[in-house]
Amino acid sequence: MISKKVACTLMALTLLGLSGCNKRTIVLHPSETAAPKERVPVVKQPGVREEILIKKNPNLGEQIAVPKNNPSLGEEIGTNSENSENTENNETNLVAPSVLNNGLMERIDFPTEEYAHIKKYGRSTVTGLVYLENSHNSQKVMGEKVKLYLNPITSYSRQWYEESYLGGYKLSKSDSRLFNYLKFTVSDVNGKFNFFGVPRGDYYIVGTISCSEECGYSGAQTVRLVEEVSVGSGVTRLNLMKNVP
Repeated sequence: MISKKVACTLMALTLLGLSGCNKRTIVLHPSETAAPKERVPVVKQPGVREEILIKKNPNLGEQIAVPKNNPSLGEEIGTNSENSENTENNETNLVAPSVLNNGLMERIDFPTEEYAHIKKYGRSTVTGLVYLENSHNSQKVMGEKVKLYLNPITSYSRQWYEESYLGGYKLSKSDSRLFNYLKFTVSDVNGKFNFFGVPRGDYYIVGTISCSEECGYSGAQTVRLVEEVSVGSGVTRLNLMKNVP
């Protein structure tokens, strides 16, 4: 009798335990277990095109510094450091007065204020002879029909005298305003010349004579003659000559 009661009690406890476990069971929604989790697609930003940077952006100007690590844009324009180096080189290579440029020596700017103080007309006379003298036999070769001119001494003409006549360089074309201050004449068959109506002042007197064997040369040569002359009132006499060869 007691054993039957114990067996019933155990059975009852077993049933209560099973019912307690059933209350803690979690039931999942069928849709959550059946369908996989949806992935959000990653949208890539479109790459920047070269023509947008260089041609179509008004804020960037005609040239921009393109990074070297961008293979789509290349390195033709270069970086900022390269542009600065090129700018420095261009500045140091700028052509300045008295610098050779394509075989020519650049003239200085025409000094208008300096020439404004030079008179164009005067009352003085410059006269003399133009000739070459052979240094071997002292033979004089007179300058027949030689064109001569007087050039006022200024910073402009001094550059010509030092760099062209003495230095042997060819100068760029002279300013046309210079011819308003030059005095011209032509010698006679005996090499005699005269300048009339010359203002007082300091001048270069310039002439050219062609000469060959009589001057000691093996062939024809053109010899340029230049001398400084100070013109006062009245008549100034001088001989424009050079020893050759």
